[in-house]
Amino acid sequence: MTQPQDIALAFPRGGHLELLIEGVLSYVSEKQLSWCYITALESHGMSILDLVNWPGDGILAAINTEEEAACAKASKVPVVNISSALPHLPVTSCIIDNHAMGVLAADHLISKGFRSFAYCGLKDVEYSRQRQAGFEEKLNSVDFHSQEFLSHPTYFHQTGDWITQNHELAKWLDELPKPLGLFAVSDYRARQVLDACLNSGLRVPEEVAILGTGNEDLVCGHVRPTLTSVARNNFLQGYRSAEILDHLMQGLEVQGELLPIPPLEIVERDSTRTFAVSDSRLRDALEYMHEHLHQPLFSIDDITRQASVSRRWLEYAFRDALGETPYQYLRRQRLARAKRLLVEEPKTKIYKIAQSSGFSSAKQLAMTFQQDFGMSPREYRRVSKSS
Repeated sequence: MTQPQDIALAFPRGGHLELLIEGVLSYVSEKQLSWCYITALESHGMSILDLVNWPGDGILAAINTEEEAACAKASKVPVVNISSALPHLPVTSCIIDNHAMGVLAADHLISKGFRSFAYCGLKDVEYSRQRQAGFEEKLNSVDFHSQEFLSHPTYFHQTGDWITQNHELAKWLDELPKPLGLFAVSDYRARQVLDACLNSGLRVPEEVAILGTGNEDLVCGHVRPTLTSVARNNFLQGYRSAEILDHLMQGLEVQGELLPIPPLEIVERDSTRTFAVSDSRLRDALEYMHEHLHQPLFSIDDITRQASVSRRWLEYAFRDALGETPYQYLRRQRLARAKRLLVEEPKTKIYKIAQSSGFSSAKQLAMTFQQDFGMSPREYRRVSKSS
């Protein structure tokens, strides 16, 4: 019988990290490995600082401070880092694509017709910097920019005066032009923004539309209004982290550049269910489009008839408010729906996904997918789950 290997999980439990653990377990099961997991006994979090001189076989760690980075470098057992809080680390990392998350967030808010934008992030934290950079890069590409509110992180247990910080946040929000599309570095910070809006009498999403990061149901689904969020692919991150650690424990080198794990999708909830357009005809057209985009026979002409406008008027209105044609917008929304269904319904046939997303056939969906993402729907489904 194979000798079990002791693997320490040196990161906080709960939230999106539970999905990461599922990815680890999937890899271990697939490779028929014998891993025993070491976690904190009573608390929900273990740091690599707790593992100095630990005689185990491998460590999966969230390295968030310079002290933890130094400890990882001195470790005598292989370490794989899963956090992107620091820009440069002395150990191998498997992290998510924070820049892409920012781009996805900006794209979502732009598609809602917003022209004023803001970012709520963290000071001196690498993943916050990357998410903000992606957000602003996308905004700048269509001649928009964002305002920022950066807070000190709580990694060092220096939470500061929360009451003062919340007052400052509320004052900042009140002074920004409305309607406002706001992207927060995490779901927790998005919740903080939501509380500040409610305490200040700002309506969400009509005056401030809020988009978080992480898609943690406990945070996003149990507030009113519920919070829209960028979903991370934590399962794939866990799978690849376990694969890398397995190779390192075998004495193998990790080949090639470790590409960051791309985000899955925008999970829309109440906090962004609005269209920030002043013309009621365009708002009606957008609402009607979203209600029917899953129908393959639904067309742009159906929208013009419903909104009682000409095709020419609709083209100009879309370009002016959203920066793209009605066809481009409809195509992109259908692709987003297809991506979500491919992940959420892994056993559903591709042709049924196509039909449910407004495509006339599996072939049409495949061609569109290849043009935009460089892969087939089947390949996307596979890489979204495991490598």
